[in-house]
Amino acid sequence: MAGGIGPADSADSADSADSADSADTAGVFVASGGVRRPIGVSPRLEERSGAFGGNKWPPSDMGVDAKWDFADFKTRFPDGSWGVYYRSLAVLGKFVQTKIEDPPHSWDNINLKQIRDEADVGQELKELIKLIEYRPGIMAEALAQRQNIEVYFQSLLMYSRSSHPQTFRLVEIAQRIGQFQAVYYKMKFKRARPSQLAPELMPPIDVPGHAAYPSGHATGAYLVAHCLAEVMPATARKPAEVQLPEGGVRVPDPESTPLLRLAQRIARNREVLGLHYKSDTTAGKKLAEESFKLMKACGSISKIIDKSKKEWALPLPYDVEDEDE
Repeated sequence: MAGGIGPADSADSADSADSADSADTAGVFVASGGVRRPIGVSPRLEERSGAFGGNKWPPSDMGVDAKWDFADFKTRFPDGSWGVYYRSLAVLGKFVQTKIEDPPHSWDNINLKQIRDEADVGQELKELIKLIEYRPGIMAEALAQRQNIEVYFQSLLMYSRSSHPQTFRLVEIAQRIGQFQAVYYKMKFKRARPSQLAPELMPPIDVPGHAAYPSGHATGAYLVAHCLAEVMPATARKPAEVQLPEGGVRVPDPESTPLLRLAQRIARNREVLGLHYKSDTTAGKKLAEESFKLMKACGSISKIIDKSKKEWALPLPYDVEDEDE
């Protein structure tokens, strides 16, 4: 989900424009967008006493008592300067307090036990072994989806942090909640990874350092899909029609919307890598559905959903037909 959950599976999913808000190992500040600002000693603008002295920052020739004025920020951190990753963490406190009364529903009582109990682990392992031959075809895609799965969703109807900031923020929140939910239930069920039971699976990447059930990628991908379906134009959530065997009748397939099929693909790729059982994916999908209900009931998140809807209701910033004039 949002890329995996731990360092070995790159799960923080902070976007590239927000990936380095702190000092790196060399002690050089890395600003938003990965722009480095090293400050050294440049030449003075003028010579003094025949010496070409160095100009430091702040200038050393201003004198002990010389100071620039402080900016007036009224001691408040600018709202627009929050990194989306850190801001999404702050929402978790509101999310865990959200409850749905009818039927009783909260973040920590979602029933995933039935899916696990009804799973035929032996049969699922056999299916995963059959999927090994498909690894070459999906390897580049699956590796890219270890982190930042949001870039795949951004390509569906082309949005970005600058074009749809509230939508971007909503997706980041969905990924944090997905990670949080998945890890909680992984710890609860402690299911062994498929390759622990079937050595022939031998995943081509390091197995993440957490249990298998439910799939974190499935949880995150489906949760993002639900959020975007709530705010994007109908095109993103309109299902394709499938032809039934009997009579050749074509009917809409609710699982075939662009958003849900992309989530399905992200989750399925984790099975092909040998990291998850099919029932891990099924449980992740259910966890996403139930978590999304709580997200909509959470006041802080529902406000962001409303703002995101308005972003997609706005007209284009320019008239395409006027480009050649």
